[in-house]
Amino acid sequence: MDNEPRILHPGDPEAQTLARAIASPTAGEILQVLGEEPLTASALATRLEIPITTAAYHLEHLVGAGVIEMTGTRWSRKGREQKVYRLVDRLVIVSPARMDLRSLLLKYAVLGFVLGGAALIAGLLQAWTAPPGAFMTGSEGGNGLLGAPMPVPADVAAATPEPVARYILLGGLVVLAALVIYDAIATRRRRP
Repeated sequence: MDNEPRILHPGDPEAQTLARAIASPTAGEILQVLGEEPLTASALATRLEIPITTAAYHLEHLVGAGVIEMTGTRWSRKGREQKVYRLVDRLVIVSPARMDLRSLLLKYAVLGFVLGGAALIAGLLQAWTAPPGAFMTGSEGGNGLLGAPMPVPADVAAATPEPVARYILLGGLVVLAALVIYDAIATRRRRP
């Protein structure tokens, strides 16, 4: 048995293909017989007493859904090569899609990394472009922290006042929180 189970969600195209392939009673009988032993399409048709075209139709769809596979070939009595099919030994789970807090956080982790990286770059640029003497060193009697602000000439206005920068950051965080809450609510409403 394959150690990795196949987990499908009802809306997935793969789940729909699987559902269509196994929906008929004939497909169920084919799966049951192939679970016992590998067979060719003609042997399967003979055993189930169905036309070979019906067996071939169902085998094609079951192979497409990944439920059965071709394991090899055999030669018929007439000297024709025939495909041998067997049931795939794999666990298939059809589960409703769930969006829990962990997956929601993972979804927005990239956005968090981008915002954190932008803040880090902004801090580094501010430190790099700081005027000489803005950072005091231990040899000058400082403790390595930012020194007293340099006086700004009266005729030069601040590029971005400190309260405005805080409001921009706070606004960005509020928008991000609203986006996460909206996504969580929308995901719950989409669940059947």
